[in-house]
Amino acid sequence: MENKGRGWFVVIDGLDGIGKGVIEKSLVDYEISQGRKVFDTVGYSIKNGIIPTYDDVKGYDTITTAEPTRAGIGKIIREEMVAKNGREYSVETQIESYSLDRLFQMRRLVVPCLENGINVIQSRSVASTLCYQSLKARIDGGNIGTIREAILRHEGNRLQLHNAPGLLIIPTIADVDELMERIEKRKKTDGKDDNCEFENPEFQKALKPFYEEKWVGELFAFYGTSVKYLDAGISKESTAEQAVELYKNFLAGRK
Repeated sequence: MENKGRGWFVVIDGLDGIGKGVIEKSLVDYEISQGRKVFDTVGYSIKNGIIPTYDDVKGYDTITTAEPTRAGIGKIIREEMVAKNGREYSVETQIESYSLDRLFQMRRLVVPCLENGINVIQSRSVASTLCYQSLKARIDGGNIGTIREAILRHEGNRLQLHNAPGLLIIPTIADVDELMERIEKRKKTDGKDDNCEFENPEFQKALKPFYEEKWVGELFAFYGTSVKYLDAGISKESTAEQAVELYKNFLAGRK
């Protein structure tokens, strides 16, 4: 393996349909161009119905992960808790479920990989919980500060922050309506439909400021994360180019 010591942890987080997949693919392509072997743990979980462990990915240089996971609690979150099925779950239940899913993946896979020099590129993180559940709390008439305190008390969230990403990439866009157009186009062309209750313009427009408020950067900076924003509203090609440039700068800073 090229890198020595602890692996690097990079997270891509942001609104639905904003291009997280484009960014992840660009970073994976860059890793491969540098001669690093990449393991897709999401595909593994879909195929095998379980989150892999470090033993399953030994010998690779980099792995890709996602939250919620595609197995166990993460699968239930995707298919039951946030699906458009008419069933409602409280903010507290959602926070606990996401934290448990996060805890299992961090313990089984992410932390052991980082400790053994394997790099992790991940889609979504505790940043999503903080932003989405803060908005849910506001919609439900709850206290955002109280909800954030509750989120930070949960074991899975604490574990991730204590093993915080070195780089957090947050793509932004000026026109949220464009995201909805992208999501609808994705459903028609790629057949990809997450059936997610959050994929509506009203929710995403209200969510956008939470990702852009400075408290996100301040929280992650406290744990040693470099938070970088990129403009995802230009083109897919530009989004990919910006992401790789941020990634290269991050890696250069580690040397």
